[in-house]
Amino acid sequence: MEEKTVVRVMIKYFESKGIKVIRQRGAGADLFIDGKAVEVKGSRFKFDRMLRQLLDYAYKHIDVSLALPFDGLTIQEAHKLNCFDEMIKHAKGKGLKVYIVAPHPKDTDLFCVREFRMISEIWSVMGSPGKTELGYDFGDPDSAIVKAVENLIKYSPVDRLKDYVCQEFLKREVTTVKI
Repeated sequence: MEEKTVVRVMIKYFESKGIKVIRQRGAGADLFIDGKAVEVKGSRFKFDRMLRQLLDYAYKHIDVSLALPFDGLTIQEAHKLNCFDEMIKHAKGKGLKVYIVAPHPKDTDLFCVREFRMISEIWSVMGSPGKTELGYDFGDPDSAIVKAVENLIKYSPVDRLKDYVCQEFLKREVTTVKI
């Protein structure tokens, strides 16, 4: 997903919540909300550079948030982001909010946005699936293991995060935005 698409989605998202957003051009965070910085990334970016940007913004602004597409993080990067969040909380007293953006599964003009206040939730969602989730049958392990292993081979942490962001039962926690 292109960064400009994520920026458009996030502007519409904040506007739908009645929040006035100021778009920043050039160096610095992409969006500002009452002195709070929101850094927006596309699917491809340099993770280490982003961490340095977030650290800089955490000391320059009241608050800092990050908006990413669902495919913007690997599970290892999600874990590192969680560690970063813990350090920022300890040093500044405020943690990092992350907004994950995913295309709606049924409408190409709709996007789902979910706010994560606990970064650990992102990497726990992306983590390894349980045996029953893979289709392993504890009652008949010999016949079920082949299917479970095939499902494990197909398992994608990124797709799991996308599905989680767009899940219907999370309606109170997920906002759909049309661009």
